[in-house]
Amino acid sequence: MHKYTTHLVKEYDAICIEDLDVKGMLMSHVASKGVHRALFGRFRSYLEYKCKSAGVKLVIANRFYPSTQRCAACGNIKKDDEKITL
Repeated sequence: MHKYTTHLVKEYDAICIEDLDVKGMLMSHVASKGVHRALFGRFRSYLEYKCKSAGVKLVIANRFYPSTQRCAACGNIKKDDEKITL
């Protein structure tokens, strides 16, 4: 994880990650083992301190922002039946 976060900080001037609800994801017994192994929290903390020391801009995207529903060209947000859901 250290190697990957160091690579990201060296390669990019700005990095954007989503603010995930890791504790909420751990409540689900089905996904909790995979989430725990993925170490999202540790990844974020590594990235935060490495970006700060290297002067790289780190943007934390709001978890409720409809980024997957927004058109990149016009900015229109999909609603109701058009929405992508799991």
